[in-house]
Amino acid sequence: MAASVLNKAYRFILVSDLDWTMVDHDDKENKSLLAFNELWKSHFQQDCLLVFSTGRSLTLYNELREEVPLGNPDVLICSVGTEIFFEKPGTDGAEPQPDKKWTQLLDQGWNRQAALDAAAQLPALVPQGESEQRPHKLSYHVKVKGDAAEKVVSELESKLKAAGVTAKVIYSGGADLDILPQHASKGKGLEFLLSEVQELVGAPKDGVLVNGDSGNDIELFAVPGVRGCMVVNAHAELKKWCDAHPSSNLFQASKRCAGGIIEALEHFQLVKS
Repeated sequence: MAASVLNKAYRFILVSDLDWTMVDHDDKENKSLLAFNELWKSHFQQDCLLVFSTGRSLTLYNELREEVPLGNPDVLICSVGTEIFFEKPGTDGAEPQPDKKWTQLLDQGWNRQAALDAAAQLPALVPQGESEQRPHKLSYHVKVKGDAAEKVVSELESKLKAAGVTAKVIYSGGADLDILPQHASKGKGLEFLLSEVQELVGAPKDGVLVNGDSGNDIELFAVPGVRGCMVVNAHAELKKWCDAHPSSNLFQASKRCAGGIIEALEHFQLVKS
């Protein structure tokens, strides 16, 4: 439960996507990630909250931890905002359980089978691996690109509506598609977390910085009151959104992945350059 982690006031909250934001898969030596880890440990870890918000399931998140030297988040938001983990793995090796309060909110109006049936009518949608099919998330690879992919998204939304399913369709990375409950997303998950922070320990005095690279990060940037960093290697759908929403609270980095996050911390004067 949230109170097990949110047991003191935090000066600052950093929220980051993982693949191609915190983690640069082309940086084989993980130089930028290691630099971020060191900076966080020396300047932030003692009185700040680190949140990883990823499209990966807990299974694939754990696989990533085996591949790269990720730091330890205080809160983990998995499966495009549909699962929030406040607790750490138990000493007996048991996996942490998603926050029940958030899970119950997502249950409202969600019909997983009807959403599954609607997607099955579109041959351009290929289900992702079994680990990525979650209680509140259905994930697909999109076999077509560009305008054809946008047409698939539109057709799926129409089929969901016709079936009476109150769901949200998120297309990201030019290849992946998720169907979520209407009230789910990375942004909604963050809003829930921030409401818990406010209620239990109060808002952080130095605010919240979100960091992302793709379409499923857009709703993170849209959360009221946050500052945002779009890394330079971001996908077109996030670049388009950021260009359409210019703001002094939105920073477009000139560096890739974790290097861009460090650049944003310096830009917003959260750490000296």
